[in-house]
Amino acid sequence: MSSLLCLGNFGTGRKEQYQVSQLMKELCSKECKLILGLGNNIYPDGVESIDDELFLEKFEIPYKILSPNLKFFNILGNRDYNLKQSPQSQINYSEKSFRWIMPHNFYCFIKKINNTTVEFLAIDTNLDKIKNKNTQEKWAINTLLESKARWRIVFGHHPWKSFGKDLQTMKESSCKLDKFYQKMVNTGKVDLIISGHENSQQHIYIPEKPNMIISGVGGYRHVEKDVGKIASYELKFRSIELGCVKIDIDKNQLHIKFFNLDKKIIYEFKISKL
Repeated sequence: MSSLLCLGNFGTGRKEQYQVSQLMKELCSKECKLILGLGNNIYPDGVESIDDELFLEKFEIPYKILSPNLKFFNILGNRDYNLKQSPQSQINYSEKSFRWIMPHNFYCFIKKINNTTVEFLAIDTNLDKIKNKNTQEKWAINTLLESKARWRIVFGHHPWKSFGKDLQTMKESSCKLDKFYQKMVNTGKVDLIISGHENSQQHIYIPEKPNMIISGVGGYRHVEKDVGKIASYELKFRSIELGCVKIDIDKNQLHIKFFNLDKKIIYEFKISKL
């Protein structure tokens, strides 16, 4: 079965990034179609230009073990905005790298996976830093309303909802971001929301809302204790282990698996559609 991988907070150049890269290679073999890059692509502050050597050090070299046909569909994280030149340089880098895809700070693309049409909406969640947030919102709503795909997946850096180390629901990054997510969900066309930002892997389920997953341990991990047994009905799973998420797709089901560096499935769930 064909699948995709997703991970964020990956561009560190540290040994942890290489460890996750090795995991990705072993998970992909021949069946992986693409990778969703969930932001914080180049630590610590993004890049200064399209020719910045950090692209080589913290992206090209760590992932050179992957199949040359395997591409990253990236979005911008908060760290990718720290340098003024970084956002546009990362967009322009799509013209230089065969593996790096980012045609705009928000965009969509359609893939046929296992004879199933999937539409992906890549959004820029840095609403306090971008000038085209109103344009993005109109585009996202219209794209969802007009979509005829079997599955529709929204991915961006900042989560709509997330849980910190004390299992307290963290505040949304801004009221505007909360409203943006809500408007997208109100279309009734969102099947799954994927995010990074948090240095953990999470599955958040709230009745009558799309499932939400976070995959933010692609390049390093915080030194903190894990939370143990999950009690909240909203937070189904949380782990701070390094790893990534793999999604198997067919017409009636998304099968979502969370992996650690030992290639062990540490959590999985399914989203079904009649």
